[in-house]
Amino acid sequence: MALSDTKLRSLHGKPYSGSPEVSDVDGLSARISPRGVITFQYRYRWKGKAQRLGLGRYPALSLKDARALTGELRLLYDGGTDPRTYFEETSGGDSMTVGDCLRYWKEHYVDVALRPKTQALYTSTVLKHLEGAFSGRPIADITVKQWVDFFSKEEKENPRRARQLLSQARTAINWCIRRQVIDSSSIMRISPKDVGVRSETGSRVLTYSELARIWVAIERSRAATSNKLLHQMLMLWGARVSELRLAERKEFDLSEWVWTVPKEHSKMHNVIRRPIFEQMKPLLERAMETYDQILFPGNDVGQPITIAAANRYILRIREGMDIGYWRAHDFRRTIVTRLSEEGVAPHVTERMLGHELGGVMAVYNKHDWIEDQRKAYEIHADKLFWHIRKLSD
Repeated sequence: MALSDTKLRSLHGKPYSGSPEVSDVDGLSARISPRGVITFQYRYRWKGKAQRLGLGRYPALSLKDARALTGELRLLYDGGTDPRTYFEETSGGDSMTVGDCLRYWKEHYVDVALRPKTQALYTSTVLKHLEGAFSGRPIADITVKQWVDFFSKEEKENPRRARQLLSQARTAINWCIRRQVIDSSSIMRISPKDVGVRSETGSRVLTYSELARIWVAIERSRAATSNKLLHQMLMLWGARVSELRLAERKEFDLSEWVWTVPKEHSKMHNVIRRPIFEQMKPLLERAMETYDQILFPGNDVGQPITIAAANRYILRIREGMDIGYWRAHDFRRTIVTRLSEEGVAPHVTERMLGHELGGVMAVYNKHDWIEDQRKAYEIHADKLFWHIRKLSD
């Protein structure tokens, strides 16, 4: 029977006469002494011999963290490495700095177990802003007050980023604690809810007037053509940023006028088909005339623009306007909301967003309603361009 927090709380520190070992999953178990001392351990076989690896005592090590630690040990085991090596590099923990800890976490976890996109996210956020924090000071010596002062400064610059940085830093440092690289850190006593503000929950629906102002701001901005075209086309198509950011010339059928997003570029790993409608053709042709196979390159014409560069660009555009907080992803919510107001059917807008249909339709109905999508996109573009022209009058 798997362990549970309720069961462990009922046994901790109380006289116990049951089985001395209770199994969980993936080799995790808890040894329970007659006095109710609970110790997590990982069981496995190495070179034909049974092994037991002590992980830590409950409740200092929670069940959730014990399971996470077991998952990391399983990755080592499945990769042909003795899980005991996980705890070998523990010397010098008392003198490790914040930068040392973050670099160790990146080298041994982020770069090994996470997707490239997630690696890039952590590199551009927590590693960029925290790697040099408290330079030369052991992480164990940094007080709660000093951490609070640090994040208070971040709060003044960007409240949303401050909370995100604290959450990511806690994740990284807690990983180092679980791995016994460091003994503890006072940052774990600070709750993310006490720093900054929560990211937007995703409720912004822009008006056509606001969309027009954003379009004009993009057009007038000093930026690479690829970045400007990327975001204007996102506004018209309602695609996810990476679906278009990673797009290559071969995805666009100029005889059938259809853009096919390969499953490798879609969030749900499904093929997405969207029409190349009339108002979109000039923008796509401009991209194809300007660039080669990669239609939205960054500094290297052979590589797509990075998500970090795209986000920085939108930040600059947003900061120069007075319409409140918005982001490129809001273009998706806006297009489906505004077209629903125009009477476009839900199954059409769902396909425009690249969503699979629900229920039995997802299994049997593979129709894309390309022509219905085309008409809907043209309605959206007509209304947007009318407002753009109005701004110029």
